[in-house]
Amino acid sequence: MLEETVAHPVSAAAGADSAAGHVQRRTWVCLCAAFLIWCVLAATIATSAVNYRRNATDSPAALLSIERGTIFYEGAAGAPQVRARPSQAVEEGGVVEVGDNGRATLELYDGTILRMLANTRVAVDALRVGKFNAEHTRLAITMPTGAAHVTVSGGLPYGRDVTIATPHGDISLNKGEYLVWVQEDGTRVSSYSGQAKVAIGENAVRIRDNQRAMLPPDGFPRGPFALLDNMIRNGDFAGQFQGWSILDKGEPGRPDMGGTRTLVPETIAGRKVQALQISRDSEKDTHNETGIVQEINRDVSAYRTVSLTAWVKVNNASLSGGGYLGSEYPLMFRVQYTDEKGGRPGWSRGFYYANPENRPTENGEQLARGEWFPFLIRLSDLPDRPSYIRSIEVLSAGHDFDAVVADVRLIAE
Repeated sequence: MLEETVAHPVSAAAGADSAAGHVQRRTWVCLCAAFLIWCVLAATIATSAVNYRRNATDSPAALLSIERGTIFYEGAAGAPQVRARPSQAVEEGGVVEVGDNGRATLELYDGTILRMLANTRVAVDALRVGKFNAEHTRLAITMPTGAAHVTVSGGLPYGRDVTIATPHGDISLNKGEYLVWVQEDGTRVSSYSGQAKVAIGENAVRIRDNQRAMLPPDGFPRGPFALLDNMIRNGDFAGQFQGWSILDKGEPGRPDMGGTRTLVPETIAGRKVQALQISRDSEKDTHNETGIVQEINRDVSAYRTVSLTAWVKVNNASLSGGGYLGSEYPLMFRVQYTDEKGGRPGWSRGFYYANPENRPTENGEQLARGEWFPFLIRLSDLPDRPSYIRSIEVLSAGHDFDAVVADVRLIAE
């Protein structure tokens, strides 16, 4: 009986120690688990903070300004196309479309400006500024149709380029001024100033100040070429009359001798050239037009300037000034074109050396007789600016005449 009384307290004490140890172990397990969870949370927060700092970006909207015509805007995520408002904000993923005869300006956050011409469509693919990491700053545009004069500010970090994707290839533009023009026969890229890369896949050419390149529909990029594009073929007559057609027009109902076209050697400012001499000795003093014509058929709407240049000399003319109606000059240029509004005003300029009878000379220019004169006209400065040039004519008109012309050029820039 005594032994049983002593055994019970020993057994109770052992159970208490076991329970206390179990509680202690549970406590440590909980503390370790809590610490582990805290470490995971802390690591997650730290990693998130690092990733945020590394990858966080803003997307500042571009500003759309309407110069004229109807401009359409389509927001990101397939928003419906609507008519753009003045000072329209354009977000990343937005699309701007310029209607017929329209013009608009898109200013990006870094100061880069796209001056978009008629029938141009531009999608803003990336308007990204890295909040903490400049590596994520990007400006990327897609231009499937149309033309834009692009002034790149050079404000992106690390000298990064503004990129433009076209149906024919990709373009990277550094600080400078450019023309990007998407046409059916390829994309033209002109650098007025600045360096650009023009690429089809891994094949690329680089251009810089006063150069241009071409992205054809298939094949390799072509260039660099000189910026100035002479649209007249064989304007120096080195290939005789190749590229030119004959122009002869007499007075209806009064048959008479026509004029003649002769290629002659001449010296201009110490330089030997091949020149075209047009002359006529009328028997009946009838009206006649003698010359040559060349089909141009070129869209010039996006070029900054279009100029006609030539050397001209007038030796003889039987009519004063521009003749009876101001349209009979011993030497003339005529350009047939369509203007930006779809009209066909055409343009002409004549040259004469004397006007004793005070005949009309509204479209004429007086020269010293028998002396070479360098002629230049900026057709792009005309009130009815050419949009599409169809043809150019070089001719003499009137009764008797003798004139010479050399080095005819139609220069697009």
